[in-house]
Amino acid sequence: MTGADRRGAALTDAALTGAALLDAMRTQRVVPLFYEPDAARAADAVAGLAEGGARVIEYTLRGPGAERVLATLVAGAPAGVAVGAGSVRDVAGAHAALDAGAAFVVGPNGDPAVAELCAERGVAYVPGTLTPSEIVAALSWGCPLVKVFPVAAVGGPAYVRAVRGPLPSLQVMATGGVGTGDVRAYLDAGVACVGMGGELVRKDWVQAGDAAALAAAMRAILADAGADAASSG
Repeated sequence: MTGADRRGAALTDAALTGAALLDAMRTQRVVPLFYEPDAARAADAVAGLAEGGARVIEYTLRGPGAERVLATLVAGAPAGVAVGAGSVRDVAGAHAALDAGAAFVVGPNGDPAVAELCAERGVAYVPGTLTPSEIVAALSWGCPLVKVFPVAAVGGPAYVRAVRGPLPSLQVMATGGVGTGDVRAYLDAGVACVGMGGELVRKDWVQAGDAAALAAAMRAILADAGADAASSG
């Protein structure tokens, strides 16, 4: 059984705990994230990304009705693929995401009330942070993985390396302006994974239903990152 197979078996339950999500994201290294209001096109995108080796996918709740699309994606996700909710800013949004079946919850900001709710529901929460104070606060809420956002705007890999100096065990999901050519630099700086949006999950491919292009791009970026998931698909 390959590492990807083992991880796929671990992701058969809809929800992921913090430890399970951290393990999956550290293994995958590159987490695709996207928003598409049309449920059919969004489902095709998930299928393409999964074919390319993605086992953890973030669907961002950025528009009206996004929770309904998320519920469709969760219900129809390929075996072994966890679909989580991104852009969750507050408790109301977290309730909507969890009610839709989100496997995990990611925010652009951090909210201790969201952390508490997700802990009660047994679902991983990745809070958005930027400063060391925000990061340490998020760790105090019991979140094993924090998102540093918008990372490229504040120095990219150099900023991550500087923050991890006094916090060497910090597990970071670097998101915001990460390009396909930047992944290795972020991994060398010590991130657990990067989140990548439009440069990987291109809007024209999603809207055209081009699952093959998405699969090829996902497969290539995972291989470049040395991700275990690249052996699947």
